[in-house]
Amino acid sequence: MLITKHILDSRRIITRGGNNLVKCPKCGGEITTPVKTWPIPIRKPLKKGEESKIVMGIFECPNCKARFRTALEVETKLEETANIKNMVERIKGIKGELMQTLKNLREKIKTLETERANLMIEIDNLKKVAESKADALESEVTMLREEVKSLRDLLGYTEEAGK
Repeated sequence: MLITKHILDSRRIITRGGNNLVKCPKCGGEITTPVKTWPIPIRKPLKKGEESKIVMGIFECPNCKARFRTALEVETKLEETANIKNMVERIKGIKGELMQTLKNLREKIKTLETERANLMIEIDNLKKVAESKADALESEVTMLREEVKSLRDLLGYTEEAGK
């Protein structure tokens, strides 16, 4: 897989990868794909344990038909390992964040369930208080009706006269 890298050619810096194109040294035309490529191992690795190869390519200009060589660089094995390690670290970080979010959500759910239970108990208590007040009012109204009836009897009022 070719990646965007800069390699110093004898006359210029070549950039390959993405939307970058190779320019023809004669006419300046842009070429996207090589005719042929082959790997060349580097004698000295850049870092310890790193295996890197330079890929050489032959390009042919569609405008002037000139053929020229250009160096292209491929990803090194160490970079791939570093990328995998970075991905593993990112995944571990994401996993940690998700675990923390899960813990926070569980705590929030537990708190809300406790609050719900307390509110249900308070509602039941308020219902009992309301029922006892309603019962007290009913008994008071019944007593007042009986008192009104006894006063009417005492005064000699009849039911029809009061209406």
